[in-house]
Amino acid sequence: MKTLLNKTALALLLTATANLALAQVAPQVVDIPLSRPGETANVEIEILSAKIEVIGEDRQDASFEVTVVDGERRIVTPSGTQSLKTGAYSVQVEERDNNISVDTDWRANKVAMLARVPRNSNLDLATVNNGEIIVANIDGKLVLENVNGPITATNINGSVIAESVNDDITVSFSGITADQAMSFTSVNGTLNLGLPANAGVELHIDSAEGEIVSDFEVDVQPSKPVMSREEGRHGVEVKVESVIIAKINGGGTVIKLKTLNGNINITKSGG
Repeated sequence: MKTLLNKTALALLLTATANLALAQVAPQVVDIPLSRPGETANVEIEILSAKIEVIGEDRQDASFEVTVVDGERRIVTPSGTQSLKTGAYSVQVEERDNNISVDTDWRANKVAMLARVPRNSNLDLATVNNGEIIVANIDGKLVLENVNGPITATNINGSVIAESVNDDITVSFSGITADQAMSFTSVNGTLNLGLPANAGVELHIDSAEGEIVSDFEVDVQPSKPVMSREEGRHGVEVKVESVIIAKINGGGTVIKLKTLNGNINITKSGG
């Protein structure tokens, strides 16, 4: 984590001893003020083996609640293997110019983080190894990545780029950003996309295996090579792929749907 000027830096050290009998440490809560209250916040959270839940609220600061689930460490001795419980975990939350980042020193088996942020926030969330990402009530741009775990986002007004391996992606929109392309990629999982009934979108579908089911009437165009430009966590990626193009309500915002070994379900959401 780079050095920041005029930053708000808070570190939580949550510790459980080897003799801890409880399954988890009591939640720890910290509130983070914003440099420019009322303006868009950018929140970045990357945690291994975590349940990351972010809820948008009518507020002008951010609150983070961390619960540590104890882990297990095995010690092999001449007399046999022994298991020790440990729940040590260090979390550092930093804010500068409405940019909030969460850094961790991972030791526990699993951590649950509940973040309450302003509704007008952009989110960049990632976890690996049996984690879970849950987002609700956000008006902004979302980048969500999970390996070996699901992604669920509801009541989203904005744009989403989501990638999941070995689990499902479920995203429901109350509104979409017309000029912002979106993409959803799922490997070995189902992709569930909920769109407002009046949304005008152009779907670029690349599905290796599985069914495609839509609550909308769609105008399917002949498959043809399409060049796409995506902004992800690691920069801009340009691809040329052969996809199915399906327009809903005359077309509009481009949404890329890509699955390998999974179904695609497109439903009508509120909004």
